Amino acid sequence: MRLAGDEMAEATRRPGVLERITLIMDCLAEVPGRMLLEEVVETTGLPKSTTHRMLVQLVEHGWVDHAHGGYTLGPRLVHRGASTDLEELRSHASPVLNELASMTASVAHLAVLRGGFVHYIDKIGGGVAATVPSQIGTRIVASEAACGIAMLAWTDRDEIVSMLDHTGAPHAGAHEELFIELAEVRRRGIAHFDGGVRPSGVSSVGAAIRGPAGPVAALSVARRGTLSVRDVGPLVAAAARRIGVTLFGEWQARTPGAE
Repeated sequence: MRLAGDEMAEATRRPGVLERITLIMDCLAEVPGRMLLEEVVETTGLPKSTTHRMLVQLVEHGWVDHAHGGYTLGPRLVHRGASTDLEELRSHASPVLNELASMTASVAHLAVLRGGFVHYIDKIGGGVAATVPSQIGTRIVASEAACGIAMLAWTDRDEIVSMLDHTGAPHAGAHEELFIELAEVRRRGIAHFDGGVRPSGVSSVGAAIRGPAGPVAALSVARRGTLSVRDVGPLVAAAARRIGVTLFGEWQARTPGAE
């Protein structure tokens, strides 16, 4: 079917997918801090529905970060030299992460939760790093990682259901068992995965880095074989609180189960 003159002109003017992605990424790169959806729409001139759909896809793949306060460039760009608030997070966490890896003789991770997935934005482990199959910039379903469970424990129930159903995770559609586990994680302040019952054989312990609006990231230590939760758990929880105090002041110093 042939288009009428005005329709043909509009189709000609409409930017392609790559151009729309570029508009959104350039928009986020040029503004310090986060942008609301409405601000991205106003700046790019794209339709709201189109902008939202593309932002969701960019978040899912780690190119854009979405949290309280809006959108910014995402974790895939952090280790490529992009300047974002995630780079600031890495900067604050790096010395703590190094210390944690040394004290536990394990691989230490820093991760964020986006769209139901954990995105690793730092990994430190020296000679043992290669024994744990995680990589900076990759993602894993949140319910399948200790740092993901640690962050989900402090996330709104409805948001958890929405995120995990979208990922097609094992917990999708049957969340009650997960919610029981998350309540226990809140009580203890840490999440623990036993390598003895996991196909990877990797044990891990994670704790959320929390701000007044909820979890902003998480730390975890991982090692092939067993980890002593009694010994390692308090170290991971204390490290997460130290970073939280650096970012948000003494609010974070309260014990995880106190609220």
